Amino acid sequence: EWVTPKSSLQWQAFRRLAKRLQGRGSDLLVIVGPLNEHMMNDETREKYIGFRTAVTVWLKAEEIRFIVPGVLPSAEFADASHPLTEGYERLAKRLADEPVFRAWLGQ
Repeated sequence: EWVTPKSSLQWQAFRRLAKRLQGRGSDLLVIVGPLNEHMMNDETREKYIGFRTAVTVWLKAEEIRFIVPGVLPSAEFADASHPLTEGYERLAKRLADEPVFRAWLGQ
């Protein structure tokens, strides 16, 4: 079962940490996901997308830069949440092409 953003201890801790880092002047860039959506049924995928949406809404409100990469092919995951080498390679290439990432790097 998916926890909600409101009940997730990890999400609450992440938000506190992000705010603390911002308060110290850190320039944050958050990569949201990806998870292996191919392994999810419709109900689970809907909950995951709802949680991901809540995360992006909060990041926007806090003016924290973020990227939500597209779904990777299922064959590029070891399981529901860990990409294999090929998945990480594809993800890295996608990030390198993202204007937000390039701006964060100062390019």
